[in-house]
Amino acid sequence: MSRRSESAERDGGRESIPIRTIDDATYGKPPTSGIGRRLTRTKRWVQIDANRWFVTGLLLSLCFLVIVLVGSFGPVSVQSFLTRGIAPGAVLVELLKAIVSVVVIVLSINQLVLSPGLGPVGEQQDRYEQTMELREKIEEHTGVRTSPTSPARFLHVLMESIVHQAERLREVTADSGNRPLREETSTFADSVIDEATSVAALLSNGRFGRFEATSAALRFAISGKVRTLRDIRKRHEQTLSASEAEAFDEMDELLELFAVSREYLKTVYIRSEYIGLSEGLLYTGLPSIVLTYCAAQIYAPTVFPGQLFGIEHQLLFVSGAVTVALAPIVLLIAYVFRLAVMSRSTLFIGPFAARSASDRETE
Repeated sequence: MSRRSESAERDGGRESIPIRTIDDATYGKPPTSGIGRRLTRTKRWVQIDANRWFVTGLLLSLCFLVIVLVGSFGPVSVQSFLTRGIAPGAVLVELLKAIVSVVVIVLSINQLVLSPGLGPVGEQQDRYEQTMELREKIEEHTGVRTSPTSPARFLHVLMESIVHQAERLREVTADSGNRPLREETSTFADSVIDEATSVAALLSNGRFGRFEATSAALRFAISGKVRTLRDIRKRHEQTLSASEAEAFDEMDELLELFAVSREYLKTVYIRSEYIGLSEGLLYTGLPSIVLTYCAAQIYAPTVFPGQLFGIEHQLLFVSGAVTVALAPIVLLIAYVFRLAVMSRSTLFIGPFAARSASDRETE
């Protein structure tokens, strides 16, 4: 798989972290122009990297600004904008219905998402045993006495082991008489080391519960690594020595363990995000309902006369009321941005890539 990253750029003598799409969620080639890169950074920041409450506030501010601009500088006068067509009071009533529907539906969906974590003692025991079995396998392959309890540190240990194994794989095949094997293995090892080292550095400063740690883990495009490793192994299987075959098997095992561990921790993080979304809707839902109801009852064409900085008070009131009414919906949109990208990023476990059929496998 072609590495989905842009070359590192220098900014004031300091190398910036390369932009990587999250794993295999790209349906096209990375942008090459400066404007395209900036747009990609902005899109990624809004969709996944930025704090969800900040994104919510940003989108609500844009909604407020758009309504004020359309009311003030649109094709009709402010009075026509506020009195003709659907009355603002009627709009607020409809938004009130939408708020109730959104809160109830989303909370119901969240219960379905979180319900797999609930179950009888037998299921909980099976989950515990499977988790401990995974830890024992990782301790065996990484050489650590006890695997870390911190999810970010847990993945960091795996990343370091993958780096060391890639170096060992390159060393083992360096003396091989098979020149294509040496070159292909060296290229593969360099790719793994570069990407795993940058991800490990991000994980070392991450803390689970914050998106930074999960985002860093998802930046390791494991599908392409597994496919390339298997391809090299299959094409040179007849000429591999025992030590070379063992090195390939160990690398394959580490990649498998990382894929499984990352998928499990990603699932846990998504559940925690749904919990955060539920709390956010509860915090914003009731105030939005109350304030929207009060605004619908108060509004009349004659209320709030006067202007502020040349803008009618009525227009500011209606814009503010609509913005408050949209708060739960916009909060939902902000969370769904991130959840959708994360879910799409690792649709598959193993050597699969979620790309369109027209994309060539140039990796």
